[in-house]
Amino acid sequence: MKNLLIAYLTLLLNTAFAQSPSQLLQSVNQKFAVVKTYSAELNLVFDIPGVNVDPINGKAFYKAPQKFRIKTKGIIFLPKQNPYQAIQLLNDSNSYIAVKMGDETINNIKTIVINVLPKIPADFIVGKFWIDPINKLVLKSEITTQANGTMVIHYTYGTMAKNALPDKMELIFDVAKFKVPKAVAVDINSKSKAPGSANKGTGTVKFTFSNYVVNKNIDDKVFTE
Repeated sequence: MKNLLIAYLTLLLNTAFAQSPSQLLQSVNQKFAVVKTYSAELNLVFDIPGVNVDPINGKAFYKAPQKFRIKTKGIIFLPKQNPYQAIQLLNDSNSYIAVKMGDETINNIKTIVINVLPKIPADFIVGKFWIDPINKLVLKSEITTQANGTMVIHYTYGTMAKNALPDKMELIFDVAKFKVPKAVAVDINSKSKAPGSANKGTGTVKFTFSNYVVNKNIDDKVFTE
């Protein structure tokens, strides 16, 4: 029995790593594609140069293919990019070229690193994905666009890994490309801060999701009101 189990695991590993980059990306996308809608409780923690923001609780809503909304009672600081942009780029395998760049270990998990390049010039310049080939999950992504610069996302999975929904996401982004709410512009530009301190370096937003509700109807008004 032990030898049979080892043989099965070896076959599983060989099959996973034998997939082409495009096939592997599509298997990841298919896992997430099962999710048509979701809502979840959300906690946000911010680390942005020149800006002091307490952690905020709210709720996240998603509706395929590209609607995403976070609702909170306080001021919210988020990059312009949809945090699911990385996965959504994988929807149309005919729109990009996927190239394997090597292997890399993340949190003791061996990942396959894949670069994605658009076939037609667009705002999207290049994407880089660190894929767990066994569980078909993105553990890290790096997306560069002309409009919004580069955003790196680290993903941690747990309760909803079967649907490729993370328990935690950490977004790292270029503060110069960050959209600052007008309501706090005066505070950010305060003379007490070093000149330009709010517009340089990288910022981080940490998402913690809980109480997912998947594939229940969500009114489109949620994304516009």
